[in-house]
Amino acid sequence: MRICPFRAAVAVTALAMLFLPSALLAQEFSFHEPGARAASLGGAFTARADDATALFYNPAGLAFLEGLRIKTNLIFGHRNLEGTWPASGQVMSSHSNEIRGAHALAWQPVKRLTVAAGLYTPYTYSVSWSPSFSVFSDCTTANFRASYFRTALAFEVFKGFAVSGALDLVSPKLEWKHNVPLNEISFAEYRHRVNGHGTGLTAGVLWKIFPWIQVGARFQRDVTVDLAGDTIRVIYYTNVSSNLSAKNDGPLAAAAAPINYFMSQAIVGRLTMPREIAVGAALTPLPRLSLYADLQWDRWSDFGEWVFYPAEPGVEPDYGIQGVPLTLKDTTSVKMGLEYRATKHVALRGGYTRLASSVDAANRTLLYPDLERNIYALGLGYEGPLFSIYGGDERVSDLSFDIVVRYAAAVPAASTYPGYELNYGSRRFGITVGVGFGL
Repeated sequence: MRICPFRAAVAVTALAMLFLPSALLAQEFSFHEPGARAASLGGAFTARADDATALFYNPAGLAFLEGLRIKTNLIFGHRNLEGTWPASGQVMSSHSNEIRGAHALAWQPVKRLTVAAGLYTPYTYSVSWSPSFSVFSDCTTANFRASYFRTALAFEVFKGFAVSGALDLVSPKLEWKHNVPLNEISFAEYRHRVNGHGTGLTAGVLWKIFPWIQVGARFQRDVTVDLAGDTIRVIYYTNVSSNLSAKNDGPLAAAAAPINYFMSQAIVGRLTMPREIAVGAALTPLPRLSLYADLQWDRWSDFGEWVFYPAEPGVEPDYGIQGVPLTLKDTTSVKMGLEYRATKHVALRGGYTRLASSVDAANRTLLYPDLERNIYALGLGYEGPLFSIYGGDERVSDLSFDIVVRYAAAVPAASTYPGYELNYGSRRFGITVGVGFGL
């Protein structure tokens, strides 16, 4: 019996929508997509995985890449976050700019077998509240980055079916500043810096069932990392007194220059990078039209608390245990994309994702006020030959170029976290550019 690709695509899409969870949860830590081509498809790349960035989405796709492939991506992002005190209407803001990179190299020494290596940063987060927010704050600045160096081996078991395994070297780094009042005219600023290293495993499978449909899956093991670093305390004196009970009205105590630096204290902590399971499908109902969908689950509930302990309790200086509640939920996200090939070498792409908040109102803190978002992506791609600049018809390599613009509008939400019952709003904007070469 002959199967109509278009009707099959409609059927599969309908089934996917039927079984999607009613509440989708966001993970602010992994907002950015490492690959420009994947980002333009809403991140739905598990079943496509057809360039060197397959290393990050589904290493099994590398088995179908011949020769030597190189792909580098640059990510530019801006995040605007606002918190409004209900009593006074005063608005405080955090503006964060990010520049990230993702780089992959794949080589097929023999047919059906590919080795690859790459560096990317799947988890990042940054918040920096304006100095006028309040000198008495659980979080004035926080930066988190987890870099992965991944090496992978992919093998095409039989025609159209490939499997892969990868080793991850994980290096998270965290910085956090917060203030604690000492008396009516002074406060202490604590500056924490920690980092660590761990190892993990990733596996993938990709099956090209028919020319118009392929499916893929990826499993990424969770990685627990012991963190170590130091804390420095700085004493400030304010030029006006502040009433702590008035925090809901947004105290604006101004700080003078630091008066005293205390010696650093060695601290330790522990965080767990999440386990991930992703499945995806790619459909081509028409020769120039392709549809993509991914369903991804992340075990963020094991991430751990944003808490740091003295490495040697009782040894001076001893600033005690410090931290902020960070209660995260496991998340399920849906990523969808569409590609239209305008010409043989040029493709237009679009993606959309709707994500709900990963924290409830009671856990929406200054550190991590995650909000529900609608994410839109629009991209353009080129794949074709690269000829010598010296003229003639000498073909030196294959070139791929991808660019995508992403915009995320957040749904305003309130916090009931004690002392900081703010109303939050946020917008995010990003541009990712990817350039690849094939030899």
